[in-house]
Amino acid sequence: MSNEKKIKPSKELPLGFVDRQEKELLTRDFIISNIKEVMIKYGFEYLETPSFEYTDSIGKFLPDKDRPDEGVFSFKDEKKWLSLRYDLTAPLARYVAKNYLELPRPFKRYQLGTVWRNEKPGPGRFREFLQFDADYIGTKNLQADAEL
Repeated sequence: MSNEKKIKPSKELPLGFVDRQEKELLTRDFIISNIKEVMIKYGFEYLETPSFEYTDSIGKFLPDKDRPDEGVFSFKDEKKWLSLRYDLTAPLARYVAKNYLELPRPFKRYQLGTVWRNEKPGPGRFREFLQFDADYIGTKNLQADAEL
């Protein structure tokens, strides 16, 4: 047998992260189902984008050091930097740029997803949280803003 001391895994969570139990999850699911019902009623399409994007695609660019700007969780994958999305808007911009010619006009979409921020956590300020986003793309009609 080895004389090395076994290290036990930590039972603590990293700062800014929380476990969510059933009561909270059921309440959240109820709210989400109501939001989805309204979005569908108003003709919004449901969209899901990947949790990871290329770092330069989400508006974070590499400075003259080894790591992207603060605020995002990033790592280098082979030759390019990848980052966890810090909001749902930047991935939407990438999606629209990629699919612009095929999208209906106007394009109405809603999205619900986990986002991550590499910032100092505090009361009510988490590093991982669920975000809802709805956008109306391809119109300057003020009624679109009112609808949102």
